[in-house]
Amino acid sequence: MDYLTVALLLVLVGVVLLGAEILLPTGGLLVVGALLCFAVAVGTILYYGTALEATVAMAGLAVGLPAAGFVAVAAWRRLSIGRALDADGGDRAVDVPQLMKLDELRGRVGRTATPMRPSGAVVFDGQRVDALTEGMMLDAGVWVRCVEAKAGRVVVRQIDPPGDLSDVNPDAPARKSDFDLNLD
Repeated sequence: MDYLTVALLLVLVGVVLLGAEILLPTGGLLVVGALLCFAVAVGTILYYGTALEATVAMAGLAVGLPAAGFVAVAAWRRLSIGRALDADGGDRAVDVPQLMKLDELRGRVGRTATPMRPSGAVVFDGQRVDALTEGMMLDAGVWVRCVEAKAGRVVVRQIDPPGDLSDVNPDAPARKSDFDLNLD
């Protein structure tokens, strides 16, 4: 058997190992084996062959492996399991009902249920929501107003306690006094 046949067999073993890694995930062990097969194949051609043969082998691997990977991914997406996984891509914020409800919290008044260090829980309209402050630490039971609610992130700011609960209008925009810091 000549060196080109040995090199070709090593490349084929490398391709089989890459395919086996897809079917039997081993944490990359088969990929390392495949890369070693490719390296030994090119090294064999470099040692026994001409510079032109080595250049063709390296160019073939450099172009052929990514092209084969592209074809494999395209074929996988056409399979039924690939279509099912791609169709389940509803992880955008507008598609998730819980995140849509969080967007309605902007401007609402609530109370901290836990100490905010600077994250914790806030109760808005009887519902407990995970929230963040703007960097301040707050104790439990402090009145807050939601100043930002988007992409699953709720940011609150401390406000003065309302004199009467009828003063709390959840649809009203924040007043300037709600944003003043009381440093006394």
